[in-house]
Amino acid sequence: MKIGSGKYFLLISVSLIGAVVTSLNILPHDALGQGPSVVKEQVSNTSNTSDISSKLQNFENLTSFFGSPIYQETSHKRVGSVTVNADPMQTQDSFNATGILNGVGNITDLGTFVTTHLDKSNSTSIGKGNFTTIDGEIANYTGHDVGKTDDNGIETYKGIQIFESNPEGRLGFLDNVIGLYVYKYWPNGTASGIIWDWK
Repeated sequence: MKIGSGKYFLLISVSLIGAVVTSLNILPHDALGQGPSVVKEQVSNTSNTSDISSKLQNFENLTSFFGSPIYQETSHKRVGSVTVNADPMQTQDSFNATGILNGVGNITDLGTFVTTHLDKSNSTSIGKGNFTTIDGEIANYTGHDVGKTDDNGIETYKGIQIFESNPEGRLGFLDNVIGLYVYKYWPNGTASGIIWDWK
């Protein structure tokens, strides 16, 4: 999918994120896992299942809205953060992650987001990244989210990703997909993330 002007994409993103946030706010803020059967199926494909399972909490409500997640992050590393603006405070943050993509298996997820810090606990971010398979096939995405940091320093980001990929390739099913995501970061450096396909 080709995205035209930045203003056009931002208008669509804000409209979609408003609808998503309204929907997600009826759910528990700490709910970040999946139903037990989905968790068992996905984490069995990883070598560190006990660690992943301990990060996940019951998220059956969101799964009942959108079905089984299409992506479950298995590791996450922040690889850089720079301040790009002081007023309002904006940071550019990059990450390198791995995860399990349904129907594909292990992938890497590389991305960079610019976050506008609205106050000490609320933010909004926009960025770009890509999923890459073991054999080098790529699906690009643009993401937009809202973030909240609680009193314990736990960051939760809820947002959308719009994917584009070669329709004929292995990741062709992601072309024009809108993903809904929830990512969570703990002060000790651990992280967890899940993406659902908004059909």
